[in-house]
Amino acid sequence: MNNIVSSKKKITILLVILNLLFLLYYAILAYYSRPHYDDLHFLWQLKEMSINQYIKDMYFSRSGRFMAYLLNGIVFKTTLLTGEYRYFPLLFWLAGVSMCGYVARKLLKTNSSILLGNVIVLFYNLFILTNIDFAVFNWLCAMSYYLLAPMCLTTLVLVNKQQVKLIHWAILLLFCAFLGGGQEAFSPIVLFLLFINIFYYFQQYKKNIAATLRDKRVQRIGMALLVIFACWIIVVIAPGNYARIKGPDFVTPTTTTCYLKGFIKASDMFFYYLFFYIPYYLVLVLLFLYLGIIAKREQLIIGLNYTKTVWVSSLIYATYLLLSVFPSVYLWSGFGIQRNYTPTVFFTLLFLCFHAFLFGYFKLKEVRVKYIIPLSYFGIVCLCGIMIINLYADTRSAKSYANSVDHRIALLQDLNKKGVKGRVEVSPINIPYTTDTKYFLFELLRKKNNPRPVLYYISDTDLKPNEYAYHLQRVYGLNFLIQLKRPS
Repeated sequence: MNNIVSSKKKITILLVILNLLFLLYYAILAYYSRPHYDDLHFLWQLKEMSINQYIKDMYFSRSGRFMAYLLNGIVFKTTLLTGEYRYFPLLFWLAGVSMCGYVARKLLKTNSSILLGNVIVLFYNLFILTNIDFAVFNWLCAMSYYLLAPMCLTTLVLVNKQQVKLIHWAILLLFCAFLGGGQEAFSPIVLFLLFINIFYYFQQYKKNIAATLRDKRVQRIGMALLVIFACWIIVVIAPGNYARIKGPDFVTPTTTTCYLKGFIKASDMFFYYLFFYIPYYLVLVLLFLYLGIIAKREQLIIGLNYTKTVWVSSLIYATYLLLSVFPSVYLWSGFGIQRNYTPTVFFTLLFLCFHAFLFGYFKLKEVRVKYIIPLSYFGIVCLCGIMIINLYADTRSAKSYANSVDHRIALLQDLNKKGVKGRVEVSPINIPYTTDTKYFLFELLRKKNNPRPVLYYISDTDLKPNEYAYHLQRVYGLNFLIQLKRPS
């Protein structure tokens, strides 16, 4: 077991290097990001409206997510005031990492805090990189998708604290308001987890209702439930939801059989996407096995029955998965929009890592430990290599995309100064292509149907001016609309 002690420093150093490569990668992508379709839309709206007017407009015409639109209002108002927006993805990354780190420190009071911190940062980095809809990371109006799951976990930690300071109450109320009023598909999942939390205390108090209700933690959970539920109802009844759902893109199942097919289709597609990232997840599993071994060596007391915990957590995850795909099944009769599965990717990763940690703590025999350490070294070094390749290839792709957008804007502003009106023809924007595991594997197999992934959501005008052209005109105050040049 002395090998474990000596390997901690080496693994920590490797993780620091890997996480710095990730941070550099995300910083470069943020620097070369440019406002997408909805970003342009919200920019001109907040150029002409107050945040309150913007939220009201969205509530009655688009969606009831008033807290998400409040956050958007702050982001875009700040962008308009400062003229800069590219630091926001990194701020949201820092917020997500901080919440995950806070939860890990409270649950795993290990002496290896530097190692744990770096493993948690890697967890969050891989959560972003392997997300089904990676481009959301730099989409200004949708960055909060990445914060939903960490916010949920932080809320669960705060409501279960024995003593809560004033600052914790403020954070708790803010998070509850956002979890209820920020994403209507995720709110029922949070409510479900809070009900399980109450049931846990109910069991602890041997099903004594009065004793359970006297517990300050249960009272806090009850408060959180009420706030989240009230905010969720405000979201659900919004006229904008029903105005939008009438669109042709939404197809609701009409029979029980259709619902079952939808659930199977959605779940199958979700795991299909994650299948290609198994090598990345194996590195995390190895590291959490290692953390479990260290926790046992440090005599960290984990008062859980291993077998019961495995079954209960598996049941909770299966229920969570059904709840997470239900909105997509209801609205699209299947998988639906990829970004809606962002929290699902997070909790799937958490599920894998949780079980790896428990297995390392309860079941891994000392003779097997000698295999975990070299495999962890190998996995981290491989990820470092992958990130270096990503930095080289994706920086060029992102820069080419950003330059094409900047060149267009400069051209349009120059034409606007010259008094040009009517319609202006422009060249297409360079597409910021990237390569992921699925695309790379399908290329090797020479699959015909293999769409190439992109670093950012991209939007452009068409052979005739479209809504993108209109939003661009409003943001930059152009006297004309733009359309693409016809192919020669």
